[in-house]
Amino acid sequence: MSDDRIDEVQELYDRCNKIAKYANWLFLINIAVSFILILDFKYRDTFVIISLLLTIAYVILANINEMYFSNLAENERRKSLLKESFDVNTTLRETNKYYNNEAQPSIEKLGLNCYESAFFTKKVVDKMLPINIIKVSILIIIYIILMIKLENMDLLLVITQTLFSAEIIFSFIKLCYYKFQLDKVCKEFQNIFLIIGLKNKDANVLILDATMDYECLKSYCKILTSSKIFLKNNEKWSKEWQKLLNKIKKKQEKDNNE
Repeated sequence: MSDDRIDEVQELYDRCNKIAKYANWLFLINIAVSFILILDFKYRDTFVIISLLLTIAYVILANINEMYFSNLAENERRKSLLKESFDVNTTLRETNKYYNNEAQPSIEKLGLNCYESAFFTKKVVDKMLPINIIKVSILIIIYIILMIKLENMDLLLVITQTLFSAEIIFSFIKLCYYKFQLDKVCKEFQNIFLIIGLKNKDANVLILDATMDYECLKSYCKILTSSKIFLKNNEKWSKEWQKLLNKIKKKQEKDNNE
């Protein structure tokens, strides 16, 4: 990556990830409290109240993050996408060389920028999926143990609300959906740039269609991808992306010579 690369939008995502981290800690503490409730002890009613408060705090924090901070970050990223694709100032946040291609401002550059974003997002989500499978499996096992151990149905109801108020299962299903739809979007861009080519009369419309598919998908799923996974694998994935760009360039040269 170039030394003059600038991305002021990333700080918005960093804030989202930080809030999500705090919310996850609340949830983990709540699970620990749920295990304590298996025991019959003097202050169990107090721990029930603590569990409920932790659940409320988690739900509030997670939803504020999704509804406000995540939307703010995504809106600024969309504006920076247009800014770098068409060289038009659409946001006050500075970005420069966030995307790795040499195309001139155009619909083609918009497509390449969006393809790159979808490519890296898919790579991160592919890594996130196995981790989340383990998390959900552990959660289900914990819940089964609690159902077996607890005889007090009221207490079991509280724990059920604790474990599932966070919509962990639904979030996992949404992550799976996100992964499969990202596969579809990447195939759309692959078809445009590597199969039909930019000389096709419908290429610009198809680029806009694929771009909107990707942006709508992100807006619907609102899934924060892992910065840690991205940074760990960025060098390797950047080489893969560069190979794709080289293939796209060869396809364009071939079409121009025909």
